[in-house]
Amino acid sequence: MRRRFSTSLATLIFSAPIFLFIQVTPVNAGCRDYPESVTPACVAQNLAEEQARQAAEEARRAKEIADAEKRAQDQAQRDFVADGSRECSVYPASITASCIAENLADAQTKEAAEQAKRAKEVAAAEDRAKKQAEADFIENGSKECSIYPASITTECVVANLAYEAKRQVAQQKLNEKRQQEAEERALKQAQEDFIRNGSRPCSLYPASISDECVAKNLEYEEIKKIEIAALTEARESSTKSLITTKDENGSLLVASNIPKGVDLLTTRVRLLNSKGKFIDNGEIRYDSTGRPYFVFDKQVNKGNYKIELTIPKKKAATIAIKL
Repeated sequence: MRRRFSTSLATLIFSAPIFLFIQVTPVNAGCRDYPESVTPACVAQNLAEEQARQAAEEARRAKEIADAEKRAQDQAQRDFVADGSRECSVYPASITASCIAENLADAQTKEAAEQAKRAKEVAAAEDRAKKQAEADFIENGSKECSIYPASITTECVVANLAYEAKRQVAQQKLNEKRQQEAEERALKQAQEDFIRNGSRPCSLYPASISDECVAKNLEYEEIKKIEIAALTEARESSTKSLITTKDENGSLLVASNIPKGVDLLTTRVRLLNSKGKFIDNGEIRYDSTGRPYFVFDKQVNKGNYKIELTIPKKKAATIAIKL
């Protein structure tokens, strides 16, 4: 019993490597792999592929040579044109006795032209320097003491120090004036922004960040979204400059070209009926592109109306509308 077990184990051990070798042997190798590569069909295929590769390589080298010759020919043509399209600039004519003399004369002509060009550039630079010196002289009050060597004399040093002190005072005043003008522009812009925001205190910092104003500002923006959505829908169905519509809250919205002479930042808006009777005060608001529109909250029926815009020291401008 013990001998039979040993024989079976030995048989298993020696047969296992043979089984593994059979499993890793390739089954379907291509014509590039042995042993298929030595078959007549694969030998013919591999030979054909190699011949095609060599032909393609020869064609590529031939194209490179042709391209190089074309580039050389084009460069020679450019050099010929750059040299005045002279026959003497091309070899072998260029080494003949007559051409050597011609080429020497041509080189001398070019050198003379180059020297004239450099002289012109130097003269132009000197002229610019002179003009700059004159400009500096004028900028310095046309003072003789601003020009060297007078500028380093004791008398001129004192005069220049006094002049510089006056210049700094004048510059300081100019800077203060510019700062004041910038502040006035900023204040004016802030006032205009305040008006464009419905003259609402909650649109101003720091009130705008309070809990109460945050809620009011959100409510204001929601109302504007509803109004602008209604105007956008009305514009999509009309090509006219005058748009009248109502939003989902029932407010009357009017977008129109503004009459000449009307400053919306200082005007008041009123809605009147066809007989001139007052109906409602309106508000001026602006969409995201800055275009103004008028809002009237009082409910109105169909009919003819007009919007009255006040103009200081003049009669009011009007916009006629029909609902």
